[in-house]
Amino acid sequence: MKNILTCTAMVVAMATGANAAVVFDFSAAPHQDDLGTTESYTVSGLTIDAAGFNQSGIATDLWGKHGGGDENGLGLANDPTGDREIHRNSGFVQLDLSGLFGKVLAGSTTFGTNSTTNGEAWTVYGTNTAGSLTGATQLVTGSSEVTQQVLPNLGTYKYYDFVETGTGGGQNFLITKLTTTAVPEPASWMMMILGFGGLGALLRRRRAPADLASA
Repeated sequence: MKNILTCTAMVVAMATGANAAVVFDFSAAPHQDDLGTTESYTVSGLTIDAAGFNQSGIATDLWGKHGGGDENGLGLANDPTGDREIHRNSGFVQLDLSGLFGKVLAGSTTFGTNSTTNGEAWTVYGTNTAGSLTGATQLVTGSSEVTQQVLPNLGTYKYYDFVETGTGGGQNFLITKLTTTAVPEPASWMMMILGFGGLGALLRRRRAPADLASA
């Protein structure tokens, strides 16, 4: 019985590890302060790229804010309020998520927002055009801080544009984290299959003496 439990635990552990969440933290070191016009984030072999643009689609510097509380996340250095966030009519942050295509589970990619305590409103657009909001499709909008907002249609759009669309309050916000679940590598699947095969063989060996005894 002990051997069966041990084998089962190993198979479960392999399955859980193969489907672990991957978290891109936009405020973690070394992605802090002025990042230049582009920044790459790589976690567990997955990479996403961020780019900053002003309202005219001209490249502008990203800012990795790490002020604690709800003042953590990815914004823009050109924020006229000095908060270094995504400000209304000042620009947008564009995330290139093509590096996740075919590598993450469908529907598992979520994002978070911060610094919306004054009722700011954010909108996420999907597009296949770099550096432009023209022709982009509105996908999701909100006016509160969220931690698990599903990012829809991953695979349909290469780029996701994060824009401040509020009309009152401070009119700025931050992107905090992007979380997804990686598709298990072929080697992981093979290990899981072998593990289940070994468990089945062990059960068959234990059942054989019992079958002989009953005969």
